[in-house]
Amino acid sequence: MNIKDYYTGMSRLYSHQTILCTIVFIIVILPSIKITQFFPAIGAGIFVLILIVYFFLKYLYFTYKSNSLPSPRILNQQSSTLFMIMPTPVSTYNWKLYTGNGLCRYSAMEVKGKEKKLIKYSGRIFRTMDHEKNLLWTIHIDKQAIKVFSHDQSLVFIASKIDKKEFWANNGKDRYQIQKKVYHCVVKKNGRKILTVSQGIMPLRLQKLFSSSTPMVILDSNIKDYERALCLAIFLL
Repeated sequence: MNIKDYYTGMSRLYSHQTILCTIVFIIVILPSIKITQFFPAIGAGIFVLILIVYFFLKYLYFTYKSNSLPSPRILNQQSSTLFMIMPTPVSTYNWKLYTGNGLCRYSAMEVKGKEKKLIKYSGRIFRTMDHEKNLLWTIHIDKQAIKVFSHDQSLVFIASKIDKKEFWANNGKDRYQIQKKVYHCVVKKNGRKILTVSQGIMPLRLQKLFSSSTPMVILDSNIKDYERALCLAIFLL
């Protein structure tokens, strides 16, 4: 999946919502206004009209973006910077990270509902996917520890929590620290930054693909695969 697919999916979603609201307005709201002419019916009509206009404008925006984007293949393929797209209803995964060329590299989500009940775990569960290497990771986080499991549910990493912002790896040598603010997140390993998330500093050359307010995610290229999965889960906390 690439960023063009994302905009196309969002355009389709808002077109469906526009059509649905229009149908509700014509079939339900208009007859109610003609019959009752009461304020609740008129108020509901105004509200639905506002929704129609909002969804239609969103549809136009995402349609324009999907049609105006350059092909991801012709852009620079060497970028190591990732860009976080806000939660989207057009995908199973809640978050997607795109490289500077517009291709999706990672997906992340929090496991909830029936699926979490089947696992029977009281803490929070996150799942990340590395699309380039086809690696799936599951991360369990509770008050005592953070555990990372591979696709076959083998435990590959465990760290004991010291407090909300710090924990120790099971080898007794690596210390991970978390610094989270409203528009900024940093994860450090033994004092070295391995994850940085910043918002509002989008380079101008990339604003053809991404909104200027899209959070920018930088992952250290020297960390291990499970540490990248761990960093994404920590950011979603």
